[in-house]
Amino acid sequence: MALIQLENITKSYESEGTLTPVLHGISFSIQEGEFVSIMGPSGSGKSTLLHILGLLDRQTTGSYLFNSQDTSMLDDPARARIRNKYIGFVFQAFHLLKRTTVLENVMLPLYYSDVPKKEYAQKAKIALEHVELSHRLDHLPSQLSGGERQRVAIARALVNDPKVIFADEPTGNLDSKTGATVMNTIEKLHHQGKTIIVITHETAAADYANRIITITDGLISSDKNVTAPHTHYAK
Repeated sequence: MALIQLENITKSYESEGTLTPVLHGISFSIQEGEFVSIMGPSGSGKSTLLHILGLLDRQTTGSYLFNSQDTSMLDDPARARIRNKYIGFVFQAFHLLKRTTVLENVMLPLYYSDVPKKEYAQKAKIALEHVELSHRLDHLPSQLSGGERQRVAIARALVNDPKVIFADEPTGNLDSKTGATVMNTIEKLHHQGKTIIVITHETAAADYANRIITITDGLISSDKNVTAPHTHYAK
C-alpha cells in the first residue's frame, strides 16, 4: 500500500465571490522510502499541493489517502496528530525561534507528542547528530550560518522520527555550495530509510531525487523515474 495516494485532486480558492482554480486533477502515489522531487515554476500549484500533502490544507475535490487513512474523514485535531507523528517539515525560511538555543528549537515538536519530557533533550541531541551539529547545541540561530540553520530545521523535522519529510524549497535562501550541503544531508536521510518529498523550482535540488514530478498550470506535465542512482553525498 502506498504511503501517499492522490486521486483527481483539485483545489480552488474563493475570494470576494471569485473562484480561482489552482489544481485541476492531480493523481499519483508515493511509496514509503521514495525520494521524490515536485518541480514547477512559480504559480504552478506546487506549494498548494504541498499544503494538501502535508495536511495543512484540504483539497476541494478528489481523494487523498495518507498511510491508508482517508484524510477527508479527519477533523483538524486528528490531522494535527498525524502531522506531529508522521510528518516532518523543512521550510525555505527556517522558522527557528530567534531567542531559543539550537537544542531547544529541535525539542519543540516533542512538546506536542507522547514522548516523556525527560527524553526531550536526548532525542533532540540524536537528531542533531544526524545533521552533524552536535557542537552547536547551545548556540542561538543568529550565531549560525544559513546552511547550519537549515540543518537545525532538518533536525527539528527528524526529532519525532516521522515517516515522511516534506522540504519546501530547502535551498531557496542558500548559495549553491551551502545548498548542496543541505541536499547532501537530506539525501543521507533518504539512504537511512526516510521518505523524502522536496518541493523546488531548482534543477540542482530536484536532481537528488529518484523520481521527478513536474507540475505545470495545476496539472502533472511529467512524472519520471531517474534510473541512475545518485551518490552526491559523502559515504
